[in-house]
Amino acid sequence: MRIWILLAALFLAACSVTTLPEPQQISALADGGRWFKLEKNTADGSTQTSLLAVAPVAGGLRFVQTDALGAPLSRQIVSGKGWRNDGFVPPNAESRRLFAAILPLLAADGDTALYPDVDKVPSAQGALFRYRGQEVWQIAARGQDFEITFPDRSRWLVQPLENDANHEQ
Repeated sequence: MRIWILLAALFLAACSVTTLPEPQQISALADGGRWFKLEKNTADGSTQTSLLAVAPVAGGLRFVQTDALGAPLSRQIVSGKGWRNDGFVPPNAESRRLFAAILPLLAADGDTALYPDVDKVPSAQGALFRYRGQEVWQIAARGQDFEITFPDRSRWLVQPLENDANHEQ
């Protein structure tokens, strides 16, 4: 009986280990908030479009991803304490992984202070990010846009959208 309890405890401990790096220092957004159009392309050729709003909150940033009709797909807050769900939207591990990859693109001072435990390896396709010896994502610039590729071969095209409030004179 003790062996089963020990095995169950080890299994639960293994499930709680994160494969994503935890941000150490969150920079404030210079312009108060950012909007992005996201296009997910999977290995089977399907495409899904959504919107992402990133806004500052006390001590961190709020990420809200919605479908084309405005229904929330994911709401996450990141701070120096890590990631947490925001509101009643169910946890979305895929979105959290995407938000973690987008976070260095928002950092004004680069990504070295953000993820000090992540190795960034320049490549012909952009930069490969490795954490604990495993590839976590790859980012390639496409003009003003970015393409993020994950080990499962899913690709996200991240397109910054203009915020008219920031450009009014």
